[in-house]
Amino acid sequence: MLTAVYATLYALSVGLTGLLCVLSQLPSPANSSRKYRFNVLILSTLITEFPQVFLFFKFLILYFATKVGVFELAYSNWLYRLDIVVFLTIWGLFLQCYFARYVVEEQTKVFRAADSHDPPGFFHLGYWFRLLNPFWSARNVMVHPDIVYASEEELKQAGPAAEPYMSLDVHIHPSYPRHRPVLIFIHGGSWSMGDKTISPPFISYLALKRWVVVSVNYRLSPHAKYPDHLIDVKRAIRWVRQNIGRYGGDPNFVALAGNSAGGHLAAMAAMTQNDPFYQPGFESVDTSVQACVGINAVLDLTNHKRYWRHKFQDWFAKQILGKEEGFTPNEEFLKLSSPVILLKQMEAERRRSNAASLGEKVTAADTKEEGSKMPKAVNGTEQLPPFLLFHGRADILVPFRSVRDFVQSYKKISKEPICYVEFPNANHMYDILSAPRAHYMAYGIERFLGRMYERHIGDRHIKKD
Repeated sequence: MLTAVYATLYALSVGLTGLLCVLSQLPSPANSSRKYRFNVLILSTLITEFPQVFLFFKFLILYFATKVGVFELAYSNWLYRLDIVVFLTIWGLFLQCYFARYVVEEQTKVFRAADSHDPPGFFHLGYWFRLLNPFWSARNVMVHPDIVYASEEELKQAGPAAEPYMSLDVHIHPSYPRHRPVLIFIHGGSWSMGDKTISPPFISYLALKRWVVVSVNYRLSPHAKYPDHLIDVKRAIRWVRQNIGRYGGDPNFVALAGNSAGGHLAAMAAMTQNDPFYQPGFESVDTSVQACVGINAVLDLTNHKRYWRHKFQDWFAKQILGKEEGFTPNEEFLKLSSPVILLKQMEAERRRSNAASLGEKVTAADTKEEGSKMPKAVNGTEQLPPFLLFHGRADILVPFRSVRDFVQSYKKISKEPICYVEFPNANHMYDILSAPRAHYMAYGIERFLGRMYERHIGDRHIKKD
């Protein structure tokens, strides 16, 4: 009788792990709710980002099942075979996590800085100790928390409850010298949730590698309506330009990074630098940045190529923009808020300029394609910063093809470097916890941004000479 109970528990463990494996590989139905997609995302993250934990418990369960005689029962043969299939699937997920190292190394090898390091090998004990704690952060990194970046007048206009949302944390290593490069991190959360205290591993890693990392909060929907989120990010950049020197940072080199919705805000801030429309009351402040990192970033709010299986554009217009009439009446503004559409508008503007220089007639169709209401800062490609983009091919929330579209458009119009790292079988949340891909991504970010900072230092010396 007791053996039958153990066999039932064993069958339950096989079924649950098998179900997680299936969920991690299947796309969500087109008519699924946002809550369903979010729950599936969390469950699939467990198996795709922490397969080493499942493998460890699989060994324990198999050992225990053998000891109590589960495999001596009549129906245990098929159950054992099914468990072997599940075990091999999890082993495949583990290998994909580990070989993400080579994906990062291959895509970022041309950006290797002089003082950058290689990702840890398979037998690096420190690497495995970091993986034991899903919420790992470096102990020897000092955090200056809850610094308000908004002015008193801006706080008064936003309301008394807005102060925690208009604040930032500064992460530094106290032993490094001054004039260190600065990275501003913008958290994700569908523009409606999240917090600066949710720190991906790369924040600690970069702080250990001489960077000053600023983690930013911003006002969230439904209390804030877009572009309030972006305006708050610009205010944070203003604070960094004016105050980061007190924390050892170099205000002349500021990079942006963001994941998911934060990736959208980072890309928009990088592409609309010094645009008065997004800088009400501080139009004269320099909000330019020297590089931008997008992690699973939302780069298209219009779904113009129908990569989203659901009507994301209507959801954004109603829930984030605050327009009950939906997408269609607000299509023009959402185009101006989509980084990939801004690139296509720049490309159309370049074609128009080339046609005009050759004496060709510019048709009304060309004008319509280009759009007549572009923000001032995106009229030229010379202000585009270098981009580093990461994305998971199994992302069920943000289609990876929209990021590929951005990369292709960027390469057509800009001479600045762009690097795209695409992780096979990675979902939307691989960067949040202390998992293999998150740590390998940290090495890639340090390598790319280190090269951009070297280039910045070299350009500054040339200008002095």
